[in-house]
Amino acid sequence: MQTLEPQVEKAVQRRLQKNPPFTDDDLAQLDVLAVVFPRDLSDLTRFPMLRTLHVVGYGGRDLAPLTDHPCLASLSMEFSALADVSALRTLPMIRRLLLPLNAIEDVSVLRSGLPRLREVDLTGNPLSEESYRTVIPELRQRIEETVAVSDEREWQITRKLYAAGLPFDYFRRGDTYLLCRPGLAFTDTPDAGHAVIGPDGLEAVLQQGVDEVHKLFA
Repeated sequence: MQTLEPQVEKAVQRRLQKNPPFTDDDLAQLDVLAVVFPRDLSDLTRFPMLRTLHVVGYGGRDLAPLTDHPCLASLSMEFSALADVSALRTLPMIRRLLLPLNAIEDVSVLRSGLPRLREVDLTGNPLSEESYRTVIPELRQRIEETVAVSDEREWQITRKLYAAGLPFDYFRRGDTYLLCRPGLAFTDTPDAGHAVIGPDGLEAVLQQGVDEVHKLFA
C-alpha cells in the first residue's frame, strides 16, 4: 500500500477520524480536505472525488497534482509558493478560487474557459502588469461575484520585493500592513510571524538592501 505525504496523511486522518494506513477506497470517498504545510501534493491524484480543497503553506510551485480533477469546485491555497496556475484550465467545475498570498504573476489562464467560475481572490500576489491591469478588469466584467486583488500600493511593493529576489508578499489586514514569507523556503509556519510595517517604512528598508528586509522577521 502506497504511503501518503505526511501532511496529506494527517489531513486524511483528521477527515476520516481513523488512523493510517488508508486504502484507495478510503481516499476515493473524500470530497473535502484541508492540508497544512505540505511540501508535495502529488498524492492528490488519488482523490478522484475531491470537491473542496484548502491548503495552507504549500511548498510546491504548481497545481499539476490537480490536473483533470473532475469534481473540484472550490480551491483555497494561501501563504504558499504557488507560481504556475496553468493547470486550472483542466478544472471545468471550479467555482471558487481563493489563492491569496502566493507567488503568482501570470493569471492569463483565467481569461477564457472555466465557465462556472464565480469568485476569485488573488490578494498579495506579485501579479504582472498585464494580469493586474488587463486580466483582472476583464474578470470583473465576467464574474458575477467577487474578484479581489491588492490595492495598487501593496501590489507594487510586492512586485519590488520579488524583483529584488525576495519572494515575500505584502498585504493589508484591516488597518495593519503585513509582510509574510509564503511557502516553506524561509519558515516552517508561513501563516504566522508576519512583520508589521507600513508601506513607507518597508520601501525605506528595501532600499537599504535585501538583508535588512530579512531582519524584519528577527
